[in-house]
Amino acid sequence: MSDDELPPPGAGDEDFSDDEDMGAGAAPLPEGVQKEVITEAGPDCWKTPKAGDEVTVHYVGTLKSDGSEFDSSRGRGEPFVFTLGQGQVIKGWDVGVATMKKGEVARFTLAPEFAYGASGSPPKIPADATLVFEVELLGWTSKDDLFGDEGAVKTQLQEGSGWKSPSADSEVFLSLKATGADGTVIEERPGFEYTIGSDSLGTLSKACNAALKGMKKGEEAQLKLSKDYAYGDKHPAGATVTLTLHEIYET
Repeated sequence: MSDDELPPPGAGDEDFSDDEDMGAGAAPLPEGVQKEVITEAGPDCWKTPKAGDEVTVHYVGTLKSDGSEFDSSRGRGEPFVFTLGQGQVIKGWDVGVATMKKGEVARFTLAPEFAYGASGSPPKIPADATLVFEVELLGWTSKDDLFGDEGAVKTQLQEGSGWKSPSADSEVFLSLKATGADGTVIEERPGFEYTIGSDSLGTLSKACNAALKGMKKGEEAQLKLSKDYAYGDKHPAGATVTLTLHEIYET
């Protein structure tokens, strides 16, 4: 939250990164987090962000005690971006924003234990303050650390359609483009058939196989790869691979 934005006290005090998505049908919000929907999301917006996604919001924060405003991204004219479920913000945000859909506007009332607690955030927020945030979820970018070592991170660039994803040994039709750290194109394949689980992509195979298993028809994804998942010492700075899954064949 910039110099004018409040720090994230309690970061790491409680980890919500392993929680299920808290959208419709999920566990209710904890007692210290109250939500009121001001503007519903559109009828086509049913997904909610998950832990690890990079979310973009607008918000206005006020003290419940007197209604005074202490922080506002709208006042700065710039939305706020953070990674959900990683303790980068107060706990009430990690829990609450996970229940929102794109385009939704909600008012969250956060008890002190889900905000700034007994210490507050002087001079704007006193100790043990209950806070009210009006939050608009503008959107999010889905990110997935494929192997848990940050060596292969998948970012969704464009959503696919339908429910079907490739499984082991599925035949697919895709496009691939790999660039180096300096933007130079290393290789580009505009359209080709591929079997999930094969090693026909050489040193890219492991990361591409893992990424493709979670994709849907029409989806485009970007992989940020360290050299160990890319081209090794030929390109020690790693590579960026863009995958487009055009078709999933019946097997």
